[in-house]
Order: sequence, then structure tokens, then C-alpha cells
Amino acid sequence: MRGPLFGFTLLLATALAPSLHGQTVKIGWIDSNSVLSQYSGAQEARQQMEQSLASYQAEIEQMNNDFQSAMASFQQQQATMTAEARQNRQEELQSQQRVLQQRVAELEQQASTRQAEVFQPVMTEINAVIETIRVEGNYAMILDVASQAILSADPALDLTQEVLRRLQEAAPDSDGSR
Repeated sequence: MRGPLFGFTLLLATALAPSLHGQTVKIGWIDSNSVLSQYSGAQEARQQMEQSLASYQAEIEQMNNDFQSAMASFQQQQATMTAEARQNRQEELQSQQRVLQQRVAELEQQASTRQAEVFQPVMTEINAVIETIRVEGNYAMILDVASQAILSADPALDLTQEVLRRLQEAAPDSDGSR
């Protein structure tokens, strides 16, 4: 536990050491989890993702139900099947299971791609606001407590609400105007 945190602290101290001669280093922090949960743009992106995931989940459930029904039917009928018919049906079921697994993998990839598409503009907007605050406030850096690299911080250095305020100001109103 001490290793990575100690290493990060040492790296931070080393990086900031030249700046400490004659000037104060200003560091702020945000809680990105709070920003993502409270910012309306992120909430809209999350709703879009939930809709996409619901359609993916419905397709997977339907395919899984079809497979389970076919498997149950086979298990009930296998005692009365010839060895050749049983072998053919098992191969069909294995093929159906492979198709299901491939489709699940495809949908997981689509979900990952969709998440990147939906959240990339939101993250770009959030990062732009954070960078603007950093420059305007002369912060050497702004850290994220959600990364768990910060063990203790002065609440006065918390810029989360400022980030949220600026994001909401920049967001279009519900009628599409700013």
C-alpha cells in the first residue's frame, strides 16, 4: 500500500521542487464522480447509454431464452432420439450456443464503442472547463479525488462546484438556447 502512494507523493514532490523556490504552487482538486453525477450533460449521456444497453440486453435475453428452450426440449426428447438424431441435435445446440456467445461479444463491443461516442463530447467539455479554471486560477495542477491518489485535502481547494457551475452555464437551456 505504501509503495504506489509513496512513489506518487515522491514524484509529485520532485516535479514541484523547482517551482517551490520563490513562488507558491497552487493545486486544486475536483471530485469527477460528483461532476459526472450532477452535470446534466453527463446525465443525458448516461440516459442514452441506458437506452442502448436496454436494447442490447433485450436481444441477448431473447437469444438466451431461445437457447434455453431448445436445450430443455432436447433434454426432454433425447431419451427417445436415435443416437444419430441426438448427435445432430447436440451439434445444433453447440452451434446455437457459439452464435449466442459471438453475439454477446459483438454487443459488448458495440456497447463499449457507443459509450465512447456518447461520453467523449461530455468528457471533452468537462476537461475544457477544468483547464480553463486551472489557467484562470494559476493552478499548477488540478487533481481528481476519485482517482484515490489524494489521501487528504483542504476543502477550500475543492473546485468541483466551480466546474459544475461553469458546465451548467455553458449548457444549452431545455429549449436549445444558451
